[in-house]
Amino acid sequence: MHDGLRSTAPSGGRAVQRVAIVGGGIGGLALAAALDPRRFAVTIYEAEPARARLGGGLVLWPSTMRALERLGGAKPLRDNGIEVRGGIHTLQGAFVRSAPDLGLLMVARPVLLAALQAAVPSSVRVEESTIHDPRTLDADVVVGADGVRSVVRGLIEPGRAQRLPTPYVALRGPVHDAVAADEEGEYWGPGALFGVVGAGGREGYWFTTHRSALQEPLAVPDVVGEFRRHLGRAGAPVIDRVLASAGRETTATRMWTTPALRRYVRGRYVVIGDAAHAMTPNLGRGACDAILDATSLADALAAENLTRWQARRVPVTQAARITAGLVMRTALLDRGHAARDRLMRGLPG
Repeated sequence: MHDGLRSTAPSGGRAVQRVAIVGGGIGGLALAAALDPRRFAVTIYEAEPARARLGGGLVLWPSTMRALERLGGAKPLRDNGIEVRGGIHTLQGAFVRSAPDLGLLMVARPVLLAALQAAVPSSVRVEESTIHDPRTLDADVVVGADGVRSVVRGLIEPGRAQRLPTPYVALRGPVHDAVAADEEGEYWGPGALFGVVGAGGREGYWFTTHRSALQEPLAVPDVVGEFRRHLGRAGAPVIDRVLASAGRETTATRMWTTPALRRYVRGRYVVIGDAAHAMTPNLGRGACDAILDATSLADALAAENLTRWQARRVPVTQAARITAGLVMRTALLDRGHAARDRLMRGLPG
């Protein structure tokens, strides 16, 4: 193969490539589902399979749904997803602007993972194993789909192996009580952000973000209390209701990102998803770009041309990483937020 990759012994007149996927999350499963089992012998190495049961809502863009249609995994997502509607409000509850209708769908992370697992061919081997040194893997291609803490990334850009902390912490949880249509959306304000999706009688999701010096592991009550202090006298009734419901299903995490990468391929090593471009969640692109990385990488491996794949995926995903960070900083502006709100009102819907 090109880019320093080698072939194994031929099978039926065609070389079978051995692909080791480090990480059995969204990107890893999507890649395993997209690779032709007649041409690729695939092994997934996943350290924590139980994580598939965890997680809140994920946004899927139309381009990602088209990729999932190709894998045969779109129907359960359409059946169980929630259309993302609403708009942008201030934390005082004032409406700023409507959200454009982009055809976004929010699904539960376990539902997405189950759909991807169902699409993975039975020939794919799955090993519950922690990979500390990917160089020991006996494979023609080693793909790091192992998230922001990736052990593969350092083999591609050694100086950018470590994840980067952000000043933000997040709360995420399900919405069990009714949310009115005019309450949906994101609430932006000085130093804090709140969002909720799920009007129309369907269980939805909520999230918060604020700047924090709290250290991991984070306790949900501590993060909720700090978020309330950030709000001060600001807030809308839906925020008060949701925060009052925070419980065992609520998660509290610090946000981490990856350093800027100039390449996703070196020799037989490749990174996709958060291993390559972990970003703040403001664009709803994390799961989407992991799936698009994976399905396009499957095509590139079949065509034996990773150079072209890298040239396409690096600019678009690194631009999304940068833009997501800019949107986060804009949403949490301590100063100039009145000018920001005027700007948002003037943007086309």
